Amino acid sequence: MTDTKSPEHSVTDLPKVKATGRKRRIAKRVGLGSLVLMALLGVAAVVLITVLVGKPIAAPDWLEQRIATRVNANLQGVQLTFDEAELVVNKGWRPRARIRNVTLRTAAGDEIVKFSELEASLAMKPLLSGEVVPKKIELTGVFVTLRRDAEGLVSLSSGQGIGGGVARNVSLPDVVVSLDAAFEQPQLKALTNVDIYGVTLRYEDARADRAWTADGGRFRLIRTGEELAISADLALLSGGTGVATVEANYSSRLGSAAAEFGVTMEDVAAADIAAQGPAFAWLDALRAPISGALRSGVLANGKLAPISATLRIGKGVLQPNNETRPIPFQSAGTYFNYDPATRLLRFDEVTVDSKWVTGRAEGQAMVGGLEGEVGQVDTLIGQFSASDLKFNPRDLYAVPVVLDGANLDFRLELDPFRVTLGQMLVSDQGQWLRANGNITAEREGWRFAFDAQVDELAPERLLALWPEKLIVKTRDWVSENLLAGHLREVDLALRGAPNTPMETYLSFDFADADLRFMKTMPPIQEASGHASLLRNRFVASVDQGFVSAPQGGRVGMAGSSFIIPDVTVKDGAPAIARLETTSTVTAALSLLDQEPLFVMDKADLPVGLADGRVTLDGTIALPLRKELQPGDVTYSVSGALADVRTDALVPNETLAASALTLSADNDGVRIAGQGRLGNVPFDVAWDQPLGVEAKGGSQVRGTVEISQATLDEFNITLPPGSVRGKGVGEIVVDLPPKGGTPRMVLTSNLRGLSMRLAPLGWSKAAGTAGSLRIEATLGERPEVTAISLDAAGLQARGSVTLDAAGALQKASFSQVKVGNWMNAPVDIIGRGRSAAPEIHVRGGTIDLRTANFGSDSAGGSGQSTGPLVLSLDQLRITDTIALTGMQGTFSTSNGLDGKFTGKINGGAAVAGRVVPQNGRSAVRITSQDAGGVVASAGIIQNARGGDLNLTLLPVGQNGAFDGELTIRNTRVKNAPAIADLLAAISIVGLLEQLSGDGIVFSEVDGSFRLTPNRMTLTKASATGPSLGISMDGIYNLNDSTLDMQGVVSPVYLLNGIGAIFTRKGEGLIGFNYRLTGPSAKPKVSVNPLSALTPGLFREIFRRPPPQVPDLDGPEVQNGGTVPEAFAPPVQKVTPAQERRRRLDSPNYGR
Repeated sequence: MTDTKSPEHSVTDLPKVKATGRKRRIAKRVGLGSLVLMALLGVAAVVLITVLVGKPIAAPDWLEQRIATRVNANLQGVQLTFDEAELVVNKGWRPRARIRNVTLRTAAGDEIVKFSELEASLAMKPLLSGEVVPKKIELTGVFVTLRRDAEGLVSLSSGQGIGGGVARNVSLPDVVVSLDAAFEQPQLKALTNVDIYGVTLRYEDARADRAWTADGGRFRLIRTGEELAISADLALLSGGTGVATVEANYSSRLGSAAAEFGVTMEDVAAADIAAQGPAFAWLDALRAPISGALRSGVLANGKLAPISATLRIGKGVLQPNNETRPIPFQSAGTYFNYDPATRLLRFDEVTVDSKWVTGRAEGQAMVGGLEGEVGQVDTLIGQFSASDLKFNPRDLYAVPVVLDGANLDFRLELDPFRVTLGQMLVSDQGQWLRANGNITAEREGWRFAFDAQVDELAPERLLALWPEKLIVKTRDWVSENLLAGHLREVDLALRGAPNTPMETYLSFDFADADLRFMKTMPPIQEASGHASLLRNRFVASVDQGFVSAPQGGRVGMAGSSFIIPDVTVKDGAPAIARLETTSTVTAALSLLDQEPLFVMDKADLPVGLADGRVTLDGTIALPLRKELQPGDVTYSVSGALADVRTDALVPNETLAASALTLSADNDGVRIAGQGRLGNVPFDVAWDQPLGVEAKGGSQVRGTVEISQATLDEFNITLPPGSVRGKGVGEIVVDLPPKGGTPRMVLTSNLRGLSMRLAPLGWSKAAGTAGSLRIEATLGERPEVTAISLDAAGLQARGSVTLDAAGALQKASFSQVKVGNWMNAPVDIIGRGRSAAPEIHVRGGTIDLRTANFGSDSAGGSGQSTGPLVLSLDQLRITDTIALTGMQGTFSTSNGLDGKFTGKINGGAAVAGRVVPQNGRSAVRITSQDAGGVVASAGIIQNARGGDLNLTLLPVGQNGAFDGELTIRNTRVKNAPAIADLLAAISIVGLLEQLSGDGIVFSEVDGSFRLTPNRMTLTKASATGPSLGISMDGIYNLNDSTLDMQGVVSPVYLLNGIGAIFTRKGEGLIGFNYRLTGPSAKPKVSVNPLSALTPGLFREIFRRPPPQVPDLDGPEVQNGGTVPEAFAPPVQKVTPAQERRRRLDSPNYGR
C-alpha cells in the first residue's frame, strides 16, 4: 500500500446518509453504465442473426458512432468514448457485446472512469421479447481514483484528474440505496452477475491526510432474486517488499436499507486501518502489520451498525512520530466492538506480548471529538483491567517482573499523541500500587510524568521492582545497606522530556530496619526513618535507631542521614553520612576508631579514654567504591560531652567536667571546656593532631586557676604562705605518643595573687601584675624543668626537682634579683613537706643599704621559714664599704638574723652578726685587725692592729645607717692628714714618731650617720699616750671630700688630765683644727690661739657639730635602740664618764 499525503488533515467517520430526495439522482448516475450496455445490447441483438456463432464481429464505424450517439443522449451530460466494439454469439445462442478502451467523462471533459474492456452477455428471454438487457457483465482493466475531501464529500475520477467528478456525498448507506435504485431500472432487471478484474484503485482521503493504492483487485456482484451479494479482494501496495491484502463482502436485500458487510485483512499497516474510522483511530500510533476481520452493516434506519473486530497485530513498535523513541512489541491482539450510536468501544480482550510488557486486558473506551460536520476522533477515555502482567522495559531486568493485575483509567489524545493515566491500581503480592501520570509524543521525542504510591513494601520487593541498571548507585546502596525491615508510604515519580535526562523521585519510610551507613561500621538497628531520591540526590534519614558499638554500649542515631549528592556520578560517586548521635563517650570513641577513621588509634589513645555522655553531630564524606584509600574519607564531627571524667590524659590526675565540647576531623580531635583537674578549675582545649604531617602526641591548652591548690595539685612546693588568692594562668600540656612523659608550660600575669617569700623579704600585692612561666614534666615523678618569675622587683630563673614522694627536693635558681639589693643564684633545699625549705645563696651580691630582710611587708606574717645560708661574693654595706667572700647562716622568720664572716673590700677579715631592725638589717662587725679594717675601708690606709667593733643600725628607708665605732690599741703610721696637722702645730717629736713606729691610739670611738652619699661624723675621738684627737664633720662619698673639725691635744698622757672638762680626746691644752678638701690631700688649718683657751671654753672657737641629714620615713635618732644582741655587758658609769658623755653629745653647747 502506498501512502501519500493530501492537503487536509482529519480523522473521520464514514459520510452520513443524505436525504432520500437525492436517491433518484444517485440511481441515475449509478445506472450510467447500464444505459451504455443497453444500447450496445440492442445493436448486438440485430447483428447476432447475421453472424456466425462464436466468432467476434467488429462493428463498422457508422455503427460505433450510432452506439456512442445513442448512449450519450441518454447519459445527460456524461460522455462515452471507446475505441472499438465487437459482437459475438456463443454456443447456445447467447449473444455477447464487447467494447475496448472505454472512457466516461464529465461534460467538462474530466475523466470519471476508464475500462480496458467491457463485455456483457444478454439475457435471452428479454431478447426474445425484443428487449436488450444484460445478464452478466465483465469489466477488465479498471483504473479509478476515489477522493474524500475534508468535508466528507466523495468524488470519483479516472487517472490523475482533479475535476468535479461524480457520485458526490456518497456514504455506505447511500451505496445501499443506490444499488437498490440501480437494480430497479428496467435495463438491469435481468442482471445477475457483475465481475470486475484488474482493478487499480487510488483512494485519497483529505480528512485523514493519506492516500492508498490497491492493484490487481477483483470485485464480484451476484444477485439471487432479491438478495444481493458483493465480494472483493485487493492487494494494497505498501511501497516496500510486503504486500497487504484485503477481502471484503457485502450482502443486502433489494428494497431494504439494511445491509451487512465484512472485511478480512492481512498485514495491513496499523496507520492505514486507523484512518478508516473512529473504531480504529487508536491504532494510529502503532507501526506494525495488522491482520484480522471485522463485521458491521447498515441498519434499517440508514445508520451504521455496531462494528465487531478481531485484530492480530504483528511485530512492531509504538511510535506516534518519527522523533519519539519506539517502544517495541512482539505481537498484540484484540477483540472489540464499537457502537457508533453510543461511541463506545468495548474490548473483550487485549493481549500484548513484548519485552517491555506482556499481559492481558479488557475494558471499554469512549470515543470523543466527532461533533460537527467534519468532526474527527481526538480522544478516547477508557477503563481497563489487566492480568497476567509481566514487564521488562529495555531489558532493565534480568528476569521480567510479574504483577498480579491492574485496573486503570486513562485518556488517550491522538493529535498530539498523549496518554493521561488518571488512576491505575496494580495488585502485587497482596499490596495495591496506585499510579497516575501522562506521556506525550512531542516533535522532539517523548515527554512523560509518572507517579506511583504503595502503602507497604518489603525491601527485597522494592529491589525486585527497581531495575539494576537504573540509578545504579542508589539501588546498590539500598541493596547493600537496607538489610531488613518494612517499607511504608513508598512514592515514585518519573519525569522525562526530549533531549534531557530523566528525573526520578523516590521516597519511602522504613521501620524495624537494619540500616548500614558505612560498610565498616556496625548497622543501625531497629531503625525507622525516611529515604528519598530527588533530581539525582538520594537522602536516607533516621528518626529512631541505635548502633551497638564495639565498646561502650548503644549509640543513639536519631537524626542521622546518608546522602548521595549526585547518583549519576560514576567511578566512586561521593556520599555523605551526617551523624547525630547520643551515647557514652566510650561508645562514641569506639565508633570513631572503626575503619576507615581509626581516630583513637591514630591518636594512640584508648577508646575508654573517659567516662561520660556525649552528643555528636557531624559528617563523613566518602566515595562509593569497593576499596577505599586512607585519603578518600573526610570527616568532621562536633559534639557536647556531659559529666566527663578521665585519668588518661594527665598522669596521676583526674580531669572532670560537667560540660565539654568535642570536634574531630581529618586534621585532629579537640575537646574543650571548663572543668577541674583534680581540685584546680580550668578552661582548656585538648588537641590531638591527626593530619599527614602530625608527629603524634596531643596537647592541652587553655587557662587554669593559679592558687595554692594549683601548686599542690602539680606538686610545686613553695614555702607555706608563699601564695594566696587566685589568679589565672595560660597552660599548655604536651602529651607525647605511646605513653611518653607529658610536658607542661604554665604562664601567668599573676594578677589576683598575693605572693610572699619571707626568706628574701619579698612580697607582691594581689593587684600587681607580674610574669610567671613554669615548664614541668608530669610523669610519675613530676619535675619543674624551668621556672621564671618576674614580679614586684623579683626576678628568678631556675628549675625544681621533686623526690620520689613528690615533695620538694631542690629548687635551683641560677639568678635571683630582688629589687636593687640582691642579685645572686639561689638554691631552695627541701626538708620534707612539713618543714620550710632551706635557702642557699650561692654567690652574687646583696646590698644592705636597701635590703628588706625583716621588713614588715615580708616578714612578721607568721610564715614559716627555713634557714638562709649565704655564700655571697659581696655584701654591700655602703657605697665604699663591702663585705666580700661572705659566709653566713641566718634565720629569716622575722627578718635576717645570723652570724657571718667575710672581708672588708676584699681585705681585712671580719666577723659579724646581722639582726632585723626597723624593717631592715642591723649589722655588727668585729675584727682583731682594726687597722686593716680601717685601711680596707679606705679611711686610714696605714693603721695597724687593734680590735674593732662596728655597729650599723638602719635608719630611714634609703639605705642609711647610724653607726658606732670602737677601736682599741691601734697604731697609725704615715697618715698624711695627721702629719700635716702635727706640722701645723710644730710638734716635731710626734712627726718623727708618726713616720717611725707610728702613733699609738689606745682608744678610738666614733658616732656617725652613713647615707648613700655621705657620712656625717657627729663625734669621734682617738686617744693615746702621745696624742689625743677629737673630730666631727662631713665626708662626701660622691667626690671623696671632707669638711672636718676638731681638737688635737699633744702629750695626751699628761694633757688629758683636764679631759673631765672637755670632750673625749681633748686635753686641757689643745689646738682647734679644720680639714677640708680632697680626702687624699686635705687642707689643714690650725688656730694657734685656741691653745691658750682652756678646754672648758674651747667651744667658743669652733662651730657646732654637723647635723645628721633628713631621711625618708620616720626619723630615728642615732639609729634607735641598739639590738640586744649587740649590747656590751652593763658597766657602772662614773661621774667623770657621765660628764664626758654629756660633753660628747652632739647637742652640747647648742
